[in-house]
Amino acid sequence: MKKLLISLTAAGILAGCSASDSGNGQEGPPETEVKTEEDPVTTDYLQERFYEGMDYDAYAVEIQTWVDKGQASISDTVKIEGQEDVSADIIQVADGFLAVANDSKEITFIKPFASPEDAKEYLKKNL
Repeated sequence: MKKLLISLTAAGILAGCSASDSGNGQEGPPETEVKTEEDPVTTDYLQERFYEGMDYDAYAVEIQTWVDKGQASISDTVKIEGQEDVSADIIQVADGFLAVANDSKEITFIKPFASPEDAKEYLKKNL
């Protein structure tokens, strides 16, 4: 009898684990790829990884990982006047700058720029 109860309990636990992994329909953030000097983080690469509607927390974790590894840097963060929750990071990577705007919940805008000044000017006029 004890063996039967142990078997049923183990089966229930395994079924519960499987259901919680696939049953919610949500995927976690993609694993952050380690880039090299021969294959650096670029604006095109980031535009493939980040998208409008992406969860802000997932974005923040991913960009911080690249910053910590020295593969990207946030050269500036622009606050938008009159829009308290809206800001944009200007990210510097190997081939330029990428502006990534958010409303503190999700990514709302992504655009590459040649310089941080171009990005700031565009963001202040258009967001």
